[in-house]
Amino acid sequence: MKPQIRSITGAVLMLALIPIFAGLLACIPVPIGDPERSSIDPDINGVWTASLDGEGAALYLFRPYDERTWLLIGTMLEEGADYVGEFPDIETHEDAIRALADQPIGGAGITAATAIVYKVWRTRLGGSWFMTWEPVGGINDDGSFTTDFWLVFRLEKSGDKEFRLRMVNAEHETFDDIVDPDEYEGDDYVKDMRRTWERALQRAIDDPELYADDEGVWVFRRVPPDLTGEAAELFQEVIEFD
Repeated sequence: MKPQIRSITGAVLMLALIPIFAGLLACIPVPIGDPERSSIDPDINGVWTASLDGEGAALYLFRPYDERTWLLIGTMLEEGADYVGEFPDIETHEDAIRALADQPIGGAGITAATAIVYKVWRTRLGGSWFMTWEPVGGINDDGSFTTDFWLVFRLEKSGDKEFRLRMVNAEHETFDDIVDPDEYEGDDYVKDMRRTWERALQRAIDDPELYADDEGVWVFRRVPPDLTGEAAELFQEVIEFD
């Protein structure tokens, strides 16, 4: 992964994703699916806690941008500057929910210092749903706004209160014969190669090696409706919504 794009909010919140990147998996140099032909799933709208293998819980808001895509905002739950006492560990879904329920939002309780932002859409391939995350909110050294990596996950949904994301491994052998972006001699790698990557993914769609193993599954659980206000306050620590 060689992202040139630089987030205006900094890289601190990428810590929420580091456990996924730490294994054999890699980001994909093209988006999977077309956001202009996608449609959001209303069951995914709203606020979720996210945890990888029961560790490092974060808070994510899937906010519909239009009928096709979401604006995804993620933040960590952190100790406020004026917090008194021993700050509770927030490693699991239960920890995050308990903190939202028991702690005030702000300097004397839990706060949020930074955020990550993505454009997100769904794609159905070979009978399975995939979710693509495109980093937004940054600018390249040359003044452009394009990115050169996307996060692609297999979406495993179980009702409207939980879903799982299993990251696609861009180093799987099904992609071996695809020309690398560094060796590509055309003008637009993404435009020319997206369908090639999609066809290769479909060929191996049932191969477990194409995805993160069970320890690399990112579990999302919905924040209870009675804590939505607290979650909104936490997001407002870093992003002001009108």
